[in-house]
Amino acid sequence: MACWSGQRQNDMNKDADICRTQWEKLGSWFIGPSAENIDEFCELAIETIKRNGKQQNYFPDDKTYIPAEIKSSKIYKAEMAKLKTELKSLNDALTESIPLASIRYQGHMVSDTILSARLGFLSAWMTNANNVATEVGLVTTQLEIEVGKQLCDLFGFELTNDPRGYITTGGSSANIEALWASRNVKFFPLAVQNAIKNEAELAGEKELSVYIPRLDRKQKILSTSTWDLLNLNLDDVIALHQEIDLLTKNDDIDFAHINKYSLTYNGFVQFFKLHNLTREPVVIASAASHLSWEKAATLLGIGNHHLVCIPFDNKTRMDAVALQKILEECLAKMVPVIAVVCVIGTTEHGAVDPVDAMLNLQAEYRTKNTTGVSLAGEKGPLEITEGLNFYLLADAAWGGYYTTIIRNPPEDDQLLPPFPINDYVRKQLSCLKDVDTVTVDPHKSGYCPYPAGGLCYRNGKMKLSLAFSTDMLQSASYLNTNCFGLEASKPGAASAGVYLAHRVIGLHSSGYGRILGQSVFGAKLFYCAWLTVAKPDDNFVCIPLIPLDEAYEEDLAKQFIRDRILGKSYGDLSLDTEVMHFLSKIGPDLPINAFAVNVKDNTHADRCNRLNLAVLNILSHTDSKISTESDDVLIFLKNTVMNPWTAADDTIQMLLQEFRNVVTQCITEVRDILMSYFVLVTCLKEYEPRWKAFPLRDTMQERTICRMN
Repeated sequence: MACWSGQRQNDMNKDADICRTQWEKLGSWFIGPSAENIDEFCELAIETIKRNGKQQNYFPDDKTYIPAEIKSSKIYKAEMAKLKTELKSLNDALTESIPLASIRYQGHMVSDTILSARLGFLSAWMTNANNVATEVGLVTTQLEIEVGKQLCDLFGFELTNDPRGYITTGGSSANIEALWASRNVKFFPLAVQNAIKNEAELAGEKELSVYIPRLDRKQKILSTSTWDLLNLNLDDVIALHQEIDLLTKNDDIDFAHINKYSLTYNGFVQFFKLHNLTREPVVIASAASHLSWEKAATLLGIGNHHLVCIPFDNKTRMDAVALQKILEECLAKMVPVIAVVCVIGTTEHGAVDPVDAMLNLQAEYRTKNTTGVSLAGEKGPLEITEGLNFYLLADAAWGGYYTTIIRNPPEDDQLLPPFPINDYVRKQLSCLKDVDTVTVDPHKSGYCPYPAGGLCYRNGKMKLSLAFSTDMLQSASYLNTNCFGLEASKPGAASAGVYLAHRVIGLHSSGYGRILGQSVFGAKLFYCAWLTVAKPDDNFVCIPLIPLDEAYEEDLAKQFIRDRILGKSYGDLSLDTEVMHFLSKIGPDLPINAFAVNVKDNTHADRCNRLNLAVLNILSHTDSKISTESDDVLIFLKNTVMNPWTAADDTIQMLLQEFRNVVTQCITEVRDILMSYFVLVTCLKEYEPRWKAFPLRDTMQERTICRMN
């Protein structure tokens, strides 16, 4: 008994230490849900403004242009008074902004930003640095380069490939650039082959060889088939310019002779004529992928029709079996596949696609053969086609920073609570080191101010495929970070904010991993809440759209949640290994919960939709009119957990009671009122497994809960 008591005391001490360390760390990193650190922030902000607002006085003898007599003039005072009046008006208007830092905000992928990120942004913002070039962003351009290295290291990219990362304005532009670079690299070997055939100046390149994956050997590029050239490994394509340099022993070779045969120079129509191509290339992505991939396909001339959407499973992850069927069809029909997109944290459900399975398929299809058709089309003779290669692009705009959870902390900082990240997600995050590009947004799960997206290349020279100089891979131009891609001018402040956040917080489990692990913890608790918010005698039901793990029977799981999870303290939950194991097995991959409420025993979609929209109308900051009269759509709600204090004692219970009150109120009102609501629409397909709880057909629309009243 004494031994048991001693162990229990040790557990209690450990509980206290973990909680104290956890909340003290988090408490020093944010302004706080109720602006608890506003005084500390203001002190540092004023110091930063004074330090950077007053430019360094290189020439102290220069004339003063705003002397005291100007400041004392009537015109000067009148203009300053006008500024104060207009600023007050603006500040008054901004009080109506959504309180993103509040624990009651559970809407989009945005929350309170980190103190260090705000201050870093503010410091460089005062200098108005522009990272278009080093000349106007002398310091901040170097910070951007350093941030890129930090992010590449986070994903585990090998230094031997000279990985490169940089800041963009957002995940959409990063996704577009990733596909743009992939398209250019994919078709570059054809331009090289055609140039060597036709340009006398390149006669010395006739011995140029390329590695053919399906043959596992090199062969001369002039004797290589069009299909093989369209299915080379990415690194081998990028290395072509070095191969040419070795043959000519001329580092200054003029690539203009190659460029005039390239896709970027000719456009798709002329390029296809030049190279006798008849099959349009495709891009493959999950049906749950972000709309920016549609934008990318449109902008790059690939076309939405050639963005092939793969259905997802009942956990909203891309179905790897369905992906394999599409790859098999592309190989049989000799359809070039530019890239396959894996999503690390979908916008609707926080799902993580099976990166490991995609990597395995990538390796398998490089050498796979099947009975197919000739490049001439369906009427050509049947032949054995071999080798289908594609690039793997990770859209981790939302989920990239969660990799910090699996990175070891410094040796002197090991006191960490357990976080319920499932083994599947950990495995997929560890596989990011082998993909070709990773989109990551510091302004999402990096808790940095907008705009701060990001893109990382496993092989840094891939970025150079976006160059607009005379060649595709000009090493000398590489020194200028932002001469490539969509954006030229962009704020150096974004890079400074991300840089300081990384330095202060740390890209490991004891830094960002604490924050993001805590958000996952909160999301799992919310999943438990949505499962059990409706009591047996209530007149409504609540259904999470991600089903329970098959290992758990629903009624027993609900009872376990009520007995062991709801109402328990953060410390008790953290130390309960059975509870933590259960939480790791249930709910979303990353912290977004999609769910819907329905009147008990209701079988009409319209009534169900009206109820969900009524709930949203009360819990949202916006109110607009939409039609709900459709039996083909399920309107569902979602909550995104970014606030790390969501998992704190009593928070979920408080928010849950508010939610119950709203649902009860809406059930009473929904029969007689024609609701008006704010639309946040995403149409999803292939969701049959969860439709049986509601009368669904082909699509679903989502609505986001912005706050808990």
